[in-house]
Amino acid sequence: MSKKNKSKAKKGQAKAVKSAKQKAKAKSTYAGKKKKKWFRIIAPKEFNDMCIGETFASEPREMIGRVVRVDLMALGSDQRRQGVSVSFRVISANDKDAICKTVGYKISGSNVRRIVRKGADKMDNSFLAETKNGGKFKIKSVISTRFRVNASVISALRKRSAEFISEKIKDIDTSDLFLSVIRGNLQKDIKADVRKICPIGACEIRALELVA
Repeated sequence: MSKKNKSKAKKGQAKAVKSAKQKAKAKSTYAGKKKKKWFRIIAPKEFNDMCIGETFASEPREMIGRVVRVDLMALGSDQRRQGVSVSFRVISANDKDAICKTVGYKISGSNVRRIVRKGADKMDNSFLAETKNGGKFKIKSVISTRFRVNASVISALRKRSAEFISEKIKDIDTSDLFLSVIRGNLQKDIKADVRKICPIGACEIRALELVA
């Protein structure tokens, strides 16, 4: 065999060995991957542990930390409360289910705009507050007046509503806070309190987020 042919043969052998190693590596990687499957997403007990959807994963731990947003009407709440969503985060999982806790509440921008009537003013507020069990929340509220008011009245509404909400929620735990907002109870209490400052048209919690 000539030197040229020997060189070609060696190159061919090297390519064959390299190809075999690549196939073996690919086979090993494929074997190491687990087949994905569907897991049920389960809401917390305040929503009667209902199934709110499904997620696709190879193993339970992959789902930890995932966040899913669900329309409030899908949770069987007041059918009149359209444009409201609730967010859940997966905190644990088993071979069948991903277990969640409630971490957020939000109403749509169109709903917020409908709160303010012509010839009235709006007060927006955003602040941090803490529940009895140490849950830290970012709360965004909105209050509309029945009539036009001056800047000092808006400032008074902003200050008083933040104080009232902070005092109110420090005596309840995280799950009870979400239920109070979803049912509209907290909003009614705020409205009853701040109407001492001026006539109030509407009061809403437009966003509630568990930040810690």
